[in-house]
Amino acid sequence: MQTQPLETGTEKMITRKLQVRFLTPAFLGDAEQNGQWRTPPFKHLLREWWRVAWAAHNDLSNWRRMREIEGGLFGHAWLDPKKGEDEVKARRSRVLVRLTPWAKGKLHSMPSTRPVGNGRNAVASHLYLGYGPVKSASELKMAHPLSPSKDLAGLVLAWPEGGAGTEYLEDTLVLIHAFGTLGGRSRNGWGSLILERESRFLSLENLARFVKPWRDCLREEWAHAIGEDKGRPLIWTTPAREKWEAIIEDLASIRKQVNALAKQQRGREIVNQPVAGKGARVPSTLRFKVRQDENGRLYGVIFHMPCKPPAAFHPDDAALHRVWQQVHRFLDNHDILERSAS
Repeated sequence: MQTQPLETGTEKMITRKLQVRFLTPAFLGDAEQNGQWRTPPFKHLLREWWRVAWAAHNDLSNWRRMREIEGGLFGHAWLDPKKGEDEVKARRSRVLVRLTPWAKGKLHSMPSTRPVGNGRNAVASHLYLGYGPVKSASELKMAHPLSPSKDLAGLVLAWPEGGAGTEYLEDTLVLIHAFGTLGGRSRNGWGSLILERESRFLSLENLARFVKPWRDCLREEWAHAIGEDKGRPLIWTTPAREKWEAIIEDLASIRKQVNALAKQQRGREIVNQPVAGKGARVPSTLRFKVRQDENGRLYGVIFHMPCKPPAAFHPDDAALHRVWQQVHRFLDNHDILERSAS
């Protein structure tokens, strides 16, 4: 959709009017952990993918400058280095986000899915990918998550024309449409969203600036690009299905197989990345997303955004590379997956 300039006070603003729809249940909760549309998760999503867009055009060694621009654009409450340490100079976000309505979710229970695993180790697919938000084969921990079939909302964004960092916001929206997910267990494919009226997917030509060799990605401690191997992005797609439950079954099966492979390679901790402290974890850098094709059918997307593991976890670099190389090879040879360009 075309951007529209509006006058807001003394500043000309660019606005985008979109509609957000989830393709899989979204575990977005309010203060009482009830499912509800809320703007804070969307603000976080904008910042997350804005960094990827910024990284595609700038020197990563100048990350402090990125943080300054990000803070000036999206707001911050940092200490002002020019003033006393106890004095905080906060700044409000210059990117305005409006979501209507802030409605409650409508999903009451989880439909049945086929199990992954065999015998005593078998578990429902949606429970395997959604453990925590999903408590059992049909029981939800959160009251009424957002439903992919019943819940949608209008999203209006506005930002100052010509402001520092705003030149990356159009790319940010395309990245969110192509790869964005929100809520609990979102990196497992839950909360997969699309920005309707944002029909542009990344072509191979446009995608090139957001990918880099995956071993180079491991030098940085933050996910800033999609990995690439031998000139091809580390993106795989599943066959198209009619229902999201079928895609979750496919993704759960693949996730379980990847974890089993990593365990065999003595690298399960590399794929799942537990950190110091009982039960403490950081998300896997192998992410899942559900998209919709031009015929309205759904398909799964698996993509790798490698980054250096946290300081509390010190893997051997050779082992780190070996395990991910095996995972990539496994996904390349999987019987239901195709390597994708976007």
